[in-house]
Amino acid sequence: MRNDPSFEEGWKIEMRRGLLEYAVLAIVKRHQEGIHGYGIARELEEKTDGLLEVKEGTLYPILHRLREDRLLNVRAERSDTGPSRKVYVLTGEGDRVYRELSFMLARMYEKLEALSR
Repeated sequence: MRNDPSFEEGWKIEMRRGLLEYAVLAIVKRHQEGIHGYGIARELEEKTDGLLEVKEGTLYPILHRLREDRLLNVRAERSDTGPSRKVYVLTGEGDRVYRELSFMLARMYEKLEALSR
């Protein structure tokens, strides 16, 4: 018996993976003063009605990849109640990539809509 996901499930997984990175960039862009991982996760869940809800094991590797690609910077923020927290901010390159992806997604959506008419 095969345990591979169905075509539909595999497609959803791949689409979600790409959209998550875009969504993280969008959230960080809106918080120019910076935002911590928990805040990103909360906004992903709330603003997408749970569609892009993530667990730490999914979010932090994405944040790490975006940092490695120099799209995000991180700084430590002091906490009154415990250890300092990492706060993520968009780099200039991150802003450029976000704007390019936004343009590309809008065009893709427009063209896909035209296919269904």
